[in-house]
Amino acid sequence: MTPHLIYRQARWRLKSCSAYGPVDEGQQMPLEVNKHVQRIRRYQPFDADTSEMIYELQADWTQSLFPVVTLKYLLDAIERPTTKTIVLTGDAGHGKTSLCASLLAELRVDAEPITPEVRKAVFLELSGAGDASRSIGQTRSGRPLYILSDLSELSPQAGARKLVELLDPPDEGIAIICANEGQLRKCVAEDDNLGKGGTGRAKILVKTLTEGIVRGQVTDPDGTVTVINLNYQSVAADSDNGGLIPWVLKQWTTNQWSRWKPCETCDARNVCPILANRNELNDLTRGPQRRAAIRDVFAAAERTGAVITTRQALSVTSYMLTGGLSCENVHAKYQRSHSNRLWQAPHLYHQALFGDRLTQQQRHLVPAFFALRKLDPGKVSRRQVDDRLDPDTAGDFPPADASSYLQKVRTNRDVQKQAEQLRGLYTFLRRADFFNSDDDTDRFARMGLQAGDDFVRVQDKNRDPADTRVRDRFLKGLEAVQGIHRAGSNPDFFILDPAFFTHRARAAVISRRVPSKGVEVVDQVTQWQREAGTGTTPEMQNAVEWLNRAIYIRIPAIAPNQNAVSVEADLLRFELLTRWAAGLRSEVQHEAEIRGLSGSLAELADSSNKEDEIQVLVGNIMRKLMIDVGDKIRSVRA
Repeated sequence: MTPHLIYRQARWRLKSCSAYGPVDEGQQMPLEVNKHVQRIRRYQPFDADTSEMIYELQADWTQSLFPVVTLKYLLDAIERPTTKTIVLTGDAGHGKTSLCASLLAELRVDAEPITPEVRKAVFLELSGAGDASRSIGQTRSGRPLYILSDLSELSPQAGARKLVELLDPPDEGIAIICANEGQLRKCVAEDDNLGKGGTGRAKILVKTLTEGIVRGQVTDPDGTVTVINLNYQSVAADSDNGGLIPWVLKQWTTNQWSRWKPCETCDARNVCPILANRNELNDLTRGPQRRAAIRDVFAAAERTGAVITTRQALSVTSYMLTGGLSCENVHAKYQRSHSNRLWQAPHLYHQALFGDRLTQQQRHLVPAFFALRKLDPGKVSRRQVDDRLDPDTAGDFPPADASSYLQKVRTNRDVQKQAEQLRGLYTFLRRADFFNSDDDTDRFARMGLQAGDDFVRVQDKNRDPADTRVRDRFLKGLEAVQGIHRAGSNPDFFILDPAFFTHRARAAVISRRVPSKGVEVVDQVTQWQREAGTGTTPEMQNAVEWLNRAIYIRIPAIAPNQNAVSVEADLLRFELLTRWAAGLRSEVQHEAEIRGLSGSLAELADSSNKEDEIQVLVGNIMRKLMIDVGDKIRSVRA
């Protein structure tokens, strides 16, 4: 038990009043069921009675859709005279079908507002003609539009034939194909089998997809094929609107108070965590910073390498806002005890966001929970944070009764129980403080990412070019991957012979020494520009809701006929490199990362060195081994 809690034992009290004032037990009101809460809960796939969260089954046609930039890009792309085929690819749940429906609705009403009736009519037409057997609309220039809403519905053989057919749509039209990346590659591979009737024409689709990954280009050189990889789509985009997450939170919590009006007359309103979550996120003073902190958590998760689809983002946000509860669940709790305020804590938004109450099977239905739980600020102990945490500020719904963990312990079992309760208390308080804090300068550190600020700083075009701290730390981490640990800041970078990577004895052969001066660290967009050899902005940045999720260290070419070697690092890998540079290492736990980085560095090894001089690193001391007359080996200090 900490002294901090002992001193507060005497003045701890459970709150009997809420933000709405004291509960009047004599004033009875009906228990209301809010239809808005029911609509929000439909995005959660954990209950058997919830519908799949896809556009086609969305019953609320009046609910607006997020104005994704990909829609604007599609509207422009279909008006290009050279365009014939557009492929929307990526993981399931990115909203490929929704994009097609929105595109048709925009073309149908042109500059007029899209009404619920138009959206519903477009859905019905798309469901009947989504096999691209006939045109389903036309562009503003009058070209017919064919849409294949799901390539996965076809076998690889049939899909291959359909792809070839849609490379040249009838009547000089335009075809839009929605395809998961795996199915797209299967169908293209089937068409590439010339011995079984394949044409080989469909491989342009995979080639364009690969160009998007390597250089950020989404259109082939002829301009006829466009492939948009929606796995680059971010739900927490680095844009003025912040992406999908802030927009959804605003739609569900701040806009249209009439949606939450039934809660005003509900008898359980003072003990309802759903309404408490809504009010916390809609608070005029702290609501914006809380919503911004939620967006930052999602952005950090994407930067660690997680692909969070639109479907997953809406599922997590829905679960976070409702705490996994329905109005009926709250009513049942209220009827058992009108004044109990100890059951609500796990359902508050800052606790529900990390899915503690979900089973592993349920989390697998929404994999974004796994990425978010890795960044849980409740699991990170920082002295400057923990010292200011006060259980008295836990709010209207404290995590537990103080008497349960402040009582005197007598047995080992009591000690273990108290320790578990204190861990739960501090987890609750750290999470709440993370979202309530108006200081956003240490958010990465509170999520356990000490290198997060440096990672984001690489994207700053106005950063001081003379500041080489990130570059030096990156190189030092890459040396640590090879088992080299040199003190201080060094002007060069060692690359060992691949035979000595990671598992070396006291001495190791140095294959190459690279001066640090020509090495640079760049963000994803700059990397694409360097690979393409142009200064133009890659199309991918404008085709999707964009967030830089990786940085690259570019080591210049050694020989004239070689290309620069780039080593990619997402936020998690960069964090590991930073910690390895500081001397921390876990070869077993991070074996896959070490193997991948070693493979990249092996490209820099000099296998053509035929000189009679070999540089060897003995401990941390450089020595030269020279072959003298009579094949004698002489060693001198380098």
